[in-house]
Amino acid sequence: MTQRQEQADQDLTSGPRLRITITGCPQGMENAVQKAARHALETGGHDRGELEVAIVSAQQMRRQHAEWMGEDSTTDVLSFDLREQAEARRVDGQLLVCKSVARRRARSRKTDWRGELLLYVVHGCLHLCGLDDGDQASSENMHRLEDEILRDLGWGPVFSSGGQSAKTEPTDRSGK
Repeated sequence: MTQRQEQADQDLTSGPRLRITITGCPQGMENAVQKAARHALETGGHDRGELEVAIVSAQQMRRQHAEWMGEDSTTDVLSFDLREQAEARRVDGQLLVCKSVARRRARSRKTDWRGELLLYVVHGCLHLCGLDDGDQASSENMHRLEDEILRDLGWGPVFSSGGQSAKTEPTDRSGK
């Protein structure tokens, strides 16, 4: 282990510290993705650890979806919990988020694709926090929380917008 890795590990165990790395992010969206991920993880009770968010193409997502889920199709987001064992307040995970799916769904719903992309980031983070959307009650709770987080960040409700036009320019009220 290098000295830098040891320092990073020390920082992670000495107090609340959450490191988020973003790759492939559309220009101008890095800050919004960072804030959305952090707010979702903190809302889910995770304020330390590491998260990697990779914004990927439809082709990349299709390959990963087939490899990890056995489905030969694109999807909006894949979440990977990389922890060897669950630890309270700590996340170690990776999200793959598909920009093409966000653009396509937003166009069909007549909403801003950036809000749709952030919805996927929030959704994936909530999965890493242990939330599930496997049944109707859990799904409704998770989507309500997603909209609440996006509202906190100034994007308004994205999931429940039902195709109604959402804000195109967010106002940052989060102070983060």
